[in-house]
Amino acid sequence: MSDSKMAANTISASELAEKLKQLQREGYCVLENIADEAVLERTRTCVKKAVATLDSEKLARSRSPGTLIDSGPYPELAGIIGNPTALLALDKLGIPNCKFWKAVIISKPPGGPRLYWHQDCMMWQDPRAYSDRPPMIFLMYYMENTTRDNGCLRLLPGTHRRRHVLHDMGVAHTPDINSIEKPDDPRFFNYPNEQDVPMRAGDLVIGDARMFHATHANMSDQHRTVITIWFHPWFDDLLPGTQSWVHEECHRRHDDWPEAALKEIEPVIPRYTGSVAPMKYNRVPDERLSVDSP
Repeated sequence: MSDSKMAANTISASELAEKLKQLQREGYCVLENIADEAVLERTRTCVKKAVATLDSEKLARSRSPGTLIDSGPYPELAGIIGNPTALLALDKLGIPNCKFWKAVIISKPPGGPRLYWHQDCMMWQDPRAYSDRPPMIFLMYYMENTTRDNGCLRLLPGTHRRRHVLHDMGVAHTPDINSIEKPDDPRFFNYPNEQDVPMRAGDLVIGDARMFHATHANMSDQHRTVITIWFHPWFDDLLPGTQSWVHEECHRRHDDWPEAALKEIEPVIPRYTGSVAPMKYNRVPDERLSVDSP
């Protein structure tokens, strides 16, 4: 058994209960030693290959986040996407039936500016988006140890369930904000109660997609890379249109992966067999998300 799987198995029931409470209350939790060195090295090799394909024009279009490289062309990511240690930890946390949409390689180069505040939920029309069971979560694995100096994660805990002034400032990942056309955009500002989340390579952040998050600038002389993996827990309880969308988007990107890679992610491949059309994604919450939400 790998060291990471042993670590997942040794987390006590009481510790897991506290982690779940933190995820529900604050919008995130951190689990230690979830990806072993073999998985990390395999993923780092893939990252190096992927980043080498980018030219200066593509990098300029995503100055704020860093590289935004989709998992579709990179079956080498299957090991970290289907990491059985992480899937076991999710089950033990009480977050079952997680199905995969995509992963993204986000590498912030030396001198890369801070990432703006944003939330990534794309199905605010689904009633689950206003409940304590998120329709969409992210798993983040950093390839290097992170600090404030090299661009660690920043979070606004609680914003997954409560409205914030940032909800009225625009949606994530539009060309203008990605390329920083307006450096004085308030989404780059500091806000009360924000938290830094420095990480160790191999640890895992589980986050609610509805929570506002950002990063610091990378002031180091090395790339700082995270693999962000998007899962949809309690998949069968999502609206049929939401299930249909996740199914279509995942299969469109990954169905041509080699059989060995598909086998690694088999437990998280979505299977929707109904006839409902895929949802039209919606990044904006309605009045059901209020300042008084729990």
